Amino acid sequence: MAAQCDIPQSSLIHKEEPYALVILKSSRESHCHYCLGELPLDTVPCLSCSIPLYCSERCRAQAGGGSLVRHQEEQRDKSYGDSLEKHVMEVTSLHNSTTAVECFPEHKHECGGVHWPAVLPPDVVLAGRILAKHLSQTGILMNPETLITLGFSHNYSLIAQGTKLEVHIYASVLLCCLQHALGFELPVNAIYLSQTVILLSQIRVNAMAIIHMKSVDPRGPHAFTSTVEQVTVGQAIYKTGSMFNHSCQPNINAYFLSRTLFVRTTEVVQTGFPLELSYGPQVGQWDCCDRLQILEDKYSFRCRCSGCSELNIADLVLNAFHCANPDCIGVLLDTPVIKYETGKLTSSHKTSRLNGGSEVEKINVKSLVCLNLMSNNSSCHIKPASCLNCGHYCNLDAAREAVDNALSCMHSLEDAIASKEIPSMVLSDASRSLGLLRSVLHPYNKRIAEAEDKLAQGFCWTGDLRSSKGLCSSSIKILEVLYGNDHIVIGYELIKLATIQLSLDDPEVAKTITRLEKIFLRYFGAHANLVLPYLETLKKESLPLHRQFSSVEI
Repeated sequence: MAAQCDIPQSSLIHKEEPYALVILKSSRESHCHYCLGELPLDTVPCLSCSIPLYCSERCRAQAGGGSLVRHQEEQRDKSYGDSLEKHVMEVTSLHNSTTAVECFPEHKHECGGVHWPAVLPPDVVLAGRILAKHLSQTGILMNPETLITLGFSHNYSLIAQGTKLEVHIYASVLLCCLQHALGFELPVNAIYLSQTVILLSQIRVNAMAIIHMKSVDPRGPHAFTSTVEQVTVGQAIYKTGSMFNHSCQPNINAYFLSRTLFVRTTEVVQTGFPLELSYGPQVGQWDCCDRLQILEDKYSFRCRCSGCSELNIADLVLNAFHCANPDCIGVLLDTPVIKYETGKLTSSHKTSRLNGGSEVEKINVKSLVCLNLMSNNSSCHIKPASCLNCGHYCNLDAAREAVDNALSCMHSLEDAIASKEIPSMVLSDASRSLGLLRSVLHPYNKRIAEAEDKLAQGFCWTGDLRSSKGLCSSSIKILEVLYGNDHIVIGYELIKLATIQLSLDDPEVAKTITRLEKIFLRYFGAHANLVLPYLETLKKESLPLHRQFSSVEI
């Protein structure tokens, strides 16, 4: 998937309805089984089996969860007035839908008898919906061309023997369930089993997780946490959307409104350049070695994106230790990481892209020069656990032990926050632990940012918002080096900072909200307020402070 022309940043390049979709088990009681929106108090169950829950009559009818006409006829028998009956008919009729979306009754073949979709894994249920849809549309049983038309690759030949056995068992069970549900003979033989096995293998590497943003309107000093929560509510097959390749430094962003997939560019993409999204791991989130392992384990490919083939600041500092020389900001890495990073330079990719903007200058470039020397000169050897800048030795065993002890205190703080009771001793211990982490880990190590964020949360619970604001700002500075200044992760953290600033009546909140709005517009365009409704609330609440701030500027 490549750009056929120069594409501006934040351009909507793709929109698609799912070929097939299924809700995850964790969301069955909280989200509509068709549109995946949050369920209201008065849920609408399937008329036949009462197991799937929907948010409206329309969603139930579109999912095939009972006859809408039959339900309306039942309503007419009740002693409602003519005006109310007319209103109900209008708001529940299918032709009032605002978008023309292909409507396949995806639940119809699952309804009645034993409700196997509640038992089988979501990917197996999704395979059943794909097969049922194909049979419904073609009117014929599966044939050798059935799966080829989806155009997806699979990793069956690469998965472990135990996993293969599991897939074969699920394929057999699914065919038996469909045979019973569809009401006609569906042979469970080698040909049909092999096609279903391949379909399951395709789904495992091509299904997209549907993520909805859940924004909480915080009030009071205890509302620092969970202002934005990403909830995975379902998984689906998008025949075109699933064709985008992965990059650990993506230039497009995929997001969902209800069931609909939207894909938008996050930077200017020049003609001929690939359009790549992230399957999960990104630069700044995990180091390169972990990213490669995650992708290989789940998708069976070795990532060769720019983030994994070129040097970048995030991979150098993400898990680095502090130099033993307190005045040095050089990078100190474990030996395996050093070998891996120099391996990037010995590969066919000789260039290096250093993310982080002006912050990169704060990290002595001699460390990078040293890596270049190691990759090109076998006689140049850096002693294990030595700073790549000044050569100072550090006892990494002692450093790891100190980090483990500090993180243990942070876990205690996390437990205290979860229990909504934070003893002063736990907060003070966590503060000392943060100081220890700062002395042992590199200044841009992600674990420092995570500790600062957790401690900021603790101070919020105790009402010390000024301390919380300082820690939140410090955490953001580290994340900016790891992800870049305009990454969506920075936007989420700026929402926390803006919430604290609003509680403090800090006029600086206007600048913070302007910046986070710019980030959300970059990733979601005109849908920013739909993806995160709380963004609009922040803007409205900051307006009086914005005017005050503007008058001071003048």
